[in-house]
Amino acid sequence: MASALPTFLSALIVAGVIAIIALLYWLRPPARTVVVPSSLIWDRVMLEVQSRPERLRWWLSLVLAIMIAIAIASAIVASRDAYTGATEPKFVLIIDNSPTMAARTADGTTRWEHALTRARALIAAQPDGAQIWLTDTLRRIDEPAFQDRQAALAQLAQLRVSYGRLPALALPQQPAGIETAVITDGVLIGAWPESARLESVFEPVENAGITGFEVRALPAEPGRHLAYVELFNAGNIETLIDLAISGADGKRVTRELRVAAGAVRREMIDVSNFDSGPLRASIAVAGDALTIDDIAYAVLPVSRQQRVALVSEGNPYLEQALRVQPRVSMTLIAPARFIDDRGFDALVFDRFAPKSRPRVPALLFRPPAAPFLPAAAQWLPEPIREISAVSATAWDATHPLLENMTLGDLSVDRATLYRLQNRARQAQSVLASGPGNVPLIVVQEAGVRWILFAFGLDQSNFALHSGFPIFLGNALGWMLGEQVASARGLGLIEVPVPGARVLAPDGLPIPSYAFGQSSVFEIDRPGLFTLITSDHRSRVVANLFDRKVTGVNASRITPAQPGTGNPAGVQWASGFDAWFTLLLAAALLLLFEWWTWNRRLTV
Repeated sequence: MASALPTFLSALIVAGVIAIIALLYWLRPPARTVVVPSSLIWDRVMLEVQSRPERLRWWLSLVLAIMIAIAIASAIVASRDAYTGATEPKFVLIIDNSPTMAARTADGTTRWEHALTRARALIAAQPDGAQIWLTDTLRRIDEPAFQDRQAALAQLAQLRVSYGRLPALALPQQPAGIETAVITDGVLIGAWPESARLESVFEPVENAGITGFEVRALPAEPGRHLAYVELFNAGNIETLIDLAISGADGKRVTRELRVAAGAVRREMIDVSNFDSGPLRASIAVAGDALTIDDIAYAVLPVSRQQRVALVSEGNPYLEQALRVQPRVSMTLIAPARFIDDRGFDALVFDRFAPKSRPRVPALLFRPPAAPFLPAAAQWLPEPIREISAVSATAWDATHPLLENMTLGDLSVDRATLYRLQNRARQAQSVLASGPGNVPLIVVQEAGVRWILFAFGLDQSNFALHSGFPIFLGNALGWMLGEQVASARGLGLIEVPVPGARVLAPDGLPIPSYAFGQSSVFEIDRPGLFTLITSDHRSRVVANLFDRKVTGVNASRITPAQPGTGNPAGVQWASGFDAWFTLLLAAALLLLFEWWTWNRRLTV
């Protein structure tokens, strides 16, 4: 229990009590006149009396009196709430809302639900007018402050188990002496104040989870893909885990796996016969306590061979780069022999453009400008004139086409200046531009996709870049609609896409907000989420891959044994209340003073 008085005032009161006691001891009563028959006897007594023991007794008596006065004065100051009611009592409540608190206990409710019940009871037990400082370990409460019971209960109702941050404790500026309680399962939380009252909701449970899920292509066989799965059994007994991997096409593969207690098991499963798109891994375990780690997602890229036609008079850079692309079967066609796009999945045009728009995606490197461009080829932007000596000054680094690469050192000798069609249905956007917003790379998002380079490979240094093969892979994947997704964890997610609209796997929107040139949103469950802007879309695959979360039994708290008199899982901090301690010290000092007086040590 803390003092309502400022520290300096409390110290001043104690110092004043010490000064008063010392002053009283220094006051000497006036000498009494006594008539005696003779002074010879008194002279003899004075010669035999030693003054030093009398002085020691006086100092001992003074010290004991001061110590008793300090203990009583401090107790009175510390107990001002009970006697004066000058200040409202204060109470600090810290509730742990880290992911392991979502573990289900033997009675069917979660640790979090038990924590909320304990928190409501503690708040309700506070006296009328009490000020409560509520905070959580995942810092969902931005600015904790002392408030009344109703406000604290309302704030408590808004809390939930959260993800994406390391649990941490926050305390008021001057918590000394204020009653503090911590409600936790003791798994992810750090050290708590030694003086705090600990309310534990920990109970050992059985749990297993997916701690890794990824799709990998075999380097020697680009058409084959393996799903890498990692399982962790955090329970206390060996368990049988039913693993299932399913695809968007309805295909499914299952495994029954035995995993020892506290062990990790890794599996490689062939998913080459699945269609490209999302893959979902799930497990079923008897008595599993945590469900958030039982599901994980990944994306299977296009695995079949892609038939690509290169329409060119001859370009060794393009030919070699396309031939080394995995899953690409390239056919070289001279422009004069090109008829249509039948039989191909994508087209690459080198200094050529067909009269009509292809029905499959296309990548074009500087098609002929007017007057050589056929009048019927109006599906492309209008060429204006030729420009020379330009470099890339701006580009959309968030676009899937430029993933894992940069255009910072791109230089172009000659290029065509295009006028973009200002029609929303065309959905044309500039991927890279030069000085004065000169379009260098233009993309078409809507309908059948295409990519237009305003320059040829022989008119720039682009083909010499180490990232050129990467760009071709990105371009083929983007044009063919391959679902490239960035992997993230649960919690707050920031992606460098300004003004994005976020959709959940079920198609429902998720609240998001702009933060500079990024979009921020929160995900509290695994899934494949879609980000949509006016000119492109991207995907984020979110999973909870954390052995510390799956390890729900790694608590620093030992559960209370039945019959100990301590409520299950409840531990109390050691130490006495300051008021009681001071009064006990005063009583012991009074007893000691009485003993010294009775033994005539202080008189």
